[in-house]
Amino acid sequence: MRQAEWAQQYGETARWRRDFGTGGVPVQVVAASPELVQACDLINDLGRGEAQFVLVQAPAGGGKSTLVSAALAAFTELGLPYEQIQPGHSPGTIMERLSRGSLDAIVVVDDCDRLSASTLRKLVASRRNCRGLFLTATRVGSDTSSVLDGEHDHYLRVPHLEGRPDDLLLVAATLWSQLSMPPLADACDESATEALLLGTYGKGAWSLAAVLAGLVELLEASGDLDAGRLHRKITSSDVMPHLFRLVREQMPQPAVAPTDAVLVAEGETDENYLRRAAELALEEQGWRLLDGLQVESPAGRTGGASAVVDRLLELRRDGVTGIGLFDRDPPGSVAWDIAHRHGLKRYQLPARFDPLDRGDQGAIVEIEDLLPVELLDRYYQEHPDASCEERHWRLGRWRVVPLGKDKGKLAEWVCSVATYDDLERYVYLLVEIRYLLGLPCSPAMRDKRWLARLQQRPSEASEPTIAPAALPAMSTAGPSAP
Repeated sequence: MRQAEWAQQYGETARWRRDFGTGGVPVQVVAASPELVQACDLINDLGRGEAQFVLVQAPAGGGKSTLVSAALAAFTELGLPYEQIQPGHSPGTIMERLSRGSLDAIVVVDDCDRLSASTLRKLVASRRNCRGLFLTATRVGSDTSSVLDGEHDHYLRVPHLEGRPDDLLLVAATLWSQLSMPPLADACDESATEALLLGTYGKGAWSLAAVLAGLVELLEASGDLDAGRLHRKITSSDVMPHLFRLVREQMPQPAVAPTDAVLVAEGETDENYLRRAAELALEEQGWRLLDGLQVESPAGRTGGASAVVDRLLELRRDGVTGIGLFDRDPPGSVAWDIAHRHGLKRYQLPARFDPLDRGDQGAIVEIEDLLPVELLDRYYQEHPDASCEERHWRLGRWRVVPLGKDKGKLAEWVCSVATYDDLERYVYLLVEIRYLLGLPCSPAMRDKRWLARLQQRPSEASEPTIAPAALPAMSTAGPSAP
């Protein structure tokens, strides 16, 4: 969007501004993107008494709380009964009434991913026992998204703010107007507009507000802004220093601590899964799985199991403790044997993680096999242009093998949407490797009940049949058949 288009669109508020609860405390929603427009339309549908079940997933600062406030304002003005569940408070009474199918109200939950996993599952499963459901979340697990497949179920994924340029500029203009300033679109020149669109806003509207506040301070200090009047156009030179500061603040600051050991994985995707699992374990359990442990994949090589052995030999020559992580497949097993002959530390993906449960001798386990098959199914549904290399069915279970060229995109997507439960098996790997290396492990990490539960497959009778509809039809015969 160019500056003139921005100024024109901002003046046409009916095109992008949605007002809720105008008779009481009004809530305004900037809704230029299709995702926000649909969310607002669904709030209106709920207000008309239509039974809708809505889950909005958005990143931090993506508008989740504003949408919840808008929904509550709309329901209050219309006199509709609603029940709001606050994360951190017991929803026992509401859940009990839902289980009896007698809740004549709309249930609203902001940040539903902060509820316990069992409560969220029960809430979604009981959604048809209430007037409607309006949920928001930062992360959505496959066990939740896969259930929302009915006619009145709506799972909306709101992109990051920089992925919604119209919303970004209109949110900026709205925030600027709250500072009693002249219209931002008129105050910016073309270069400033382009700079705002090029920014990276890790906390969405919160980050954008910080940039604008810094801009005001700069203009006031220079004398170019006085008593709410601007004496010149805002340029990219005014905006860029605040964007640079924002990027610097958003960059992770690694802890200054010695590295005791290096975990070498076969490829970059393995590394990405393990790093993301460690982040979720820190958020969910408080476990610092990468303290003293550096994760890497062979640099400057094509990757693979043999490259892991080469890198382990280099580390040993440099006096660094290294351990290799190998797939349980023919190349991984050959490299594991070579590492054994060289006396190198090594760990192979557990046979019990074989999706087809073929036993210790026949198991094949690659890094993607640790993902829930429901999550893979969801990926292919959302990416119809992608296809799997093969898929196999055995004893009521699917094994889906992604194409090599798609593994990078799959890992990127998984790391953006996966929950702790989705990546718990990668957490298991990191705990096992820490234990083998003698790195500190808390008693909770070594709880045998947790490890046993994680390795056990559900019984065939209790496991749902999952046949990914988006995957191309392929023979289930071959090496993976019984």
